[in-house]
Amino acid sequence: MGAPALIAAAAVSLYSTNKQIEAQKDAQAAQERQAAAEQRRAEIQNLRSVRQQIRQSRIAQASMVNQAALSGGTGGSAVAGGVASVGSQLAGNLNYMGQIAEQNTAIGTAALQGAQAQSEATIWGAVGKLSSNVYGDLGGSKELGKVIG
Repeated sequence: MGAPALIAAAAVSLYSTNKQIEAQKDAQAAQERQAAAEQRRAEIQNLRSVRQQIRQSRIAQASMVNQAALSGGTGGSAVAGGVASVGSQLAGNLNYMGQIAEQNTAIGTAALQGAQAQSEATIWGAVGKLSSNVYGDLGGSKELGKVIG
């Protein structure tokens, strides 16, 4: 291969590797935006579920108090126990929902870290391929042996 062809091939290889690296960085940025959007969506869904749980427990408590008032038993321990039970169930449900939200965040973070690592591996693979091509085009081990020895 003549010198002009070698130079042209090296230039194309360098340009191609640079474009591959740029595209991989763009893909990584898109993955980060996607992960952030998914996290926001999960937070919104969790908040909606929390509000729904609170609303349902308040309705249940109000219904108990209303039924007690209609039957003349507003001061009874059954009503107080029922209302307290609904509150306790609400607390347990909210705790569970908080734990799920934490795990969703951890899963999203791990997925993003994996995507970033894959992106970096692809970039370094492109750099390695380019350097390997240049090494081979320059004579590789044969020429290195001449220089060293």
